[in-house]
Amino acid sequence: MHTPCCLYFTHLTLGIIWIYVEMIACSSLVLLLVIGLVSPNPDVDTTWMKTTLQNYFSKPRHHATHPEYKAEARDFIMKEFKSYGLETHSQRFDTDLVTVKGVNIIAMSKGKNFGTIEDQIVGVAAHYDTMRDTPGVDDNGAAVVGMLQAAKHLAKFTRDFTVVFAAFDFEEWENGDLPQVACGNLSCGSRKFLSDWVPTFWSTTPVVKGVVVMDTIFNIQEMPNTQQLPLGLDMLNPGVVKSINSDGKKGDFIAAIGRAYDSDVLEAFVTSYTALGQPGFELEKINITALTGPTVTPQQFMMFQDFMRSDHYTFWSNGIKAIFLTDTANFRGYMTVCYHHSCDNLSRMTDRMIQFLGKTTQAVIGTVNKLAPSTGHVSGAGIPGNNAVLLACLVALYSRLAMPE
Repeated sequence: MHTPCCLYFTHLTLGIIWIYVEMIACSSLVLLLVIGLVSPNPDVDTTWMKTTLQNYFSKPRHHATHPEYKAEARDFIMKEFKSYGLETHSQRFDTDLVTVKGVNIIAMSKGKNFGTIEDQIVGVAAHYDTMRDTPGVDDNGAAVVGMLQAAKHLAKFTRDFTVVFAAFDFEEWENGDLPQVACGNLSCGSRKFLSDWVPTFWSTTPVVKGVVVMDTIFNIQEMPNTQQLPLGLDMLNPGVVKSINSDGKKGDFIAAIGRAYDSDVLEAFVTSYTALGQPGFELEKINITALTGPTVTPQQFMMFQDFMRSDHYTFWSNGIKAIFLTDTANFRGYMTVCYHHSCDNLSRMTDRMIQFLGKTTQAVIGTVNKLAPSTGHVSGAGIPGNNAVLLACLVALYSRLAMPE
């Protein structure tokens, strides 16, 4: 029995209309991705990140000027880690003031090999303290929020190796001329973590595959001439200088800094970040090839101090693989005047900065999954976020077109 001609053409017309509707839907979804209303980073909740930054990391977190808010931030970090099902510890340590204790918050997702010689450690770290009068939204609230978001996702999956998340206190140091100085050297908290907590927790410390340290990762400036460069970078890594200059000296990239000894960790991050697409958020890899060994000396710190001003220096000076992620802090945009000052605050925040933070966080998740693969899921594998959505649309359209009538 033949289908009447009028019914056939009606069915064909409806099919064409339906395909047209699907094309509009796909185009709309891709447009939403472009303008940032749909996250291209499937494991990251940027709405939560923005709210958390506003609520818990938008005022000074300093023992002398704002101890209550600092305690609230610390308690929030601990509560979040515990809510993810992570084993969570607080390390209290002495400071230069008898009356003030530092507190590191350490959480871990124990691998299947935990407690055996086969276990290895992958770390993610960010400091939560600030200088005394800065809200520290970029330095370093955003990085703590990124670490928490990464921990929330990574805790969902089991893996062979152990992942440690560390929120360090007293990364910031102050001049001894100020009143109530509790930390007179860089990174008091991370140094206490390595010297006191690690050997107490592990009788034999497992091999550390690598640590990702995040400090000032929020500020993106997409206008020309918003990026300054530290002295000596042209000699240290001329390719990076050429890349930044050719792009109009825009502060639109995350800098991933490492040494030859850290190359596998650095490449894991670079690969993860690049795979996400979103070319508006760029990446500059800075490999300090002059640092050839597993450790760095105080003399080398003085030579390359612009590249070592955070907790990764603690790991480098102890022969541990680590990379440093940064937006370059006081070398970019408003932070040239707001670094460690009161204008590092929420008034500078834009949705574009939240999206930039989201991409870096997603890349950190991918990095951990490369260094310590999960047994049930590998985040960041396969097709980057934008392309995955587009491919899904194309597959759906092809299925409609290929469907027999």
